[in-house]
Amino acid sequence: MSDITASHTVKTLVEQDGHCPVAEYQHQVPMPLGGRLQSIDYCVADIVAALNATNIRTVWSCCGHGTMDAQVGLEDGRTLVITKDERP
Repeated sequence: MSDITASHTVKTLVEQDGHCPVAEYQHQVPMPLGGRLQSIDYCVADIVAALNATNIRTVWSCCGHGTMDAQVGLEDGRTLVITKDERP
């Protein structure tokens, strides 16, 4: 399966489910980071890719699986917390 097809399939699954279930990996997309192919949760993949493209290195990430805020761990030890916009 090509990366484009895999990404489209994952997007469809996330849209159907509303979130990525805990401990299930079908909602991840492959991303080359640090010389290795990493599996990144679909919900945070764009943010992880953008950070790494600007030399802000990430070391881990989690979409929150619908139970908590998404987070991205940075190489310098900081953690980005991504919250849902709940404005009226």
